[in-house]
Amino acid sequence: MTITKAWLAPDPPALQQIPAVLGVYELADTAGVVIYIGMAGGREPFGLRGRIEAHFSDQELNPVLRERAALYRWESNQQYTTQRTEMLMRYAQEHADALPEGNQAGTWEDRPTLGRLGRS
Repeated sequence: MTITKAWLAPDPPALQQIPAVLGVYELADTAGVVIYIGMAGGREPFGLRGRIEAHFSDQELNPVLRERAALYRWESNQQYTTQRTEMLMRYAQEHADALPEGNQAGTWEDRPTLGRLGRS
């Protein structure tokens, strides 16, 4: 499953419209190429809003996201962990078993084990 919503620019009014709920999201570069697949879980302050806003702030430590993230889209989902894993697996299938660049450059949390692909 992929997110089918349109890409949005991270301007402050749009970011404030994101609900504080659980879910998954994608970040893309200016061309709309997915560079990160993430999730906002139950321990994330302000859910999706807080997580996505952090990526477009000075708090962002991931060099790929800091330099290239230009667009986002999200989906509310109570099974966010499973949904994110499925999105990463689909991405890997379509990109020669590679994860998005932002996931590769991130912390261990950005690189979950994808079962049969043997990735960790």
